[in-house]
Amino acid sequence: MNTDTPQLASLSLNDLKTYVMAWDFPAFRAKQILDWRNKGILNPDDMKNIPQDLRNQLQEKLYCNPLTLIQRQCSEDGTRKYLFGLQSGKTIETVLIPDAERATVCISSQVGCVLDCPFCHTGTQKFEANLTAGEIIAQVLAVKEDLRNNPLSSDLHDQVTHIVYMGMGEPMANEDGVHTSLKILMANDGLHISRRRITVSTSGLIPQIHRLGEKHPVNLAISLHSALNHKRDTLVPINQKYPLQQLRACLNQYPLPHQRHITLEYLMLDGINDREEDLKAIIKFVNPERERINLIRFNDYPGSPYKGTPTASMDKFAKHLISKGIRATVRRSRGQDIMAACGQLKSSGMIKM
Repeated sequence: MNTDTPQLASLSLNDLKTYVMAWDFPAFRAKQILDWRNKGILNPDDMKNIPQDLRNQLQEKLYCNPLTLIQRQCSEDGTRKYLFGLQSGKTIETVLIPDAERATVCISSQVGCVLDCPFCHTGTQKFEANLTAGEIIAQVLAVKEDLRNNPLSSDLHDQVTHIVYMGMGEPMANEDGVHTSLKILMANDGLHISRRRITVSTSGLIPQIHRLGEKHPVNLAISLHSALNHKRDTLVPINQKYPLQQLRACLNQYPLPHQRHITLEYLMLDGINDREEDLKAIIKFVNPERERINLIRFNDYPGSPYKGTPTASMDKFAKHLISKGIRATVRRSRGQDIMAACGQLKSSGMIKM
């Protein structure tokens, strides 16, 4: 892909009007094109009310669809995992997590990851590239198109309602792509998704968290995994640069709407971060008025050196936190049978395009 070629997935209405009018077509055509795009249609040939000459211009002058679906896997619980090929030949994974009331798309922001969290399958894949805003948005659009062509069972919600930046990569290490994609997701002429329905997860890049709060104060999730510096230095290596004291001060300043909370993600590893000292450290670290704890089951993957905390111990851990006035939940794992659960995503490298 020529990086100078505009990407249809990341254009605003005004951007597209400029192009359409420069090609000697009336401005109203831009709205028609965006209506198709926002439904998940990125192939101009499928935009039935657009003149053929304009479809040709779109194909020639814009980069319309940056993703190629390589594989779609369906879990017995309704979760879908997509392997997409990029124009570069690299691959990424995206996950749809539906339930009765909502359907959440878990999107990737990088190919691989810049961080080396040892428990994460994605972290075993070296960082290869930041995704463009168009490549990020196109993941959501591809899922929307798939839901239209292949509806879910009647007991599952089949419209995209929520977005989480929790797929491959560290979102805050790709500020350009993430911030631009957030703008398109929330724009009235974009996908028009409320910021209350968008969550960005980060391992704790302090300056970037501040900038996110200033520009796009969406829901924030922090990969905490330990409230003890000497353990978090290993589990979340960015802690060596931005230790817990700095993270605590940063979280105190992040803008929160009324009755909203920051989510502290805590992956429970047997004998590693599930001991009495870990529980006491969490209780000391958490601000219950601003944060809640999401305890996560460890999802195994081939070659992993870790084991998950037993279910009974996780439940006991959660109950103790709750008894101290901390909101704590145990996250239900989804898509484990297709390696689509938390920490399991990893692309297959390069493909021939």
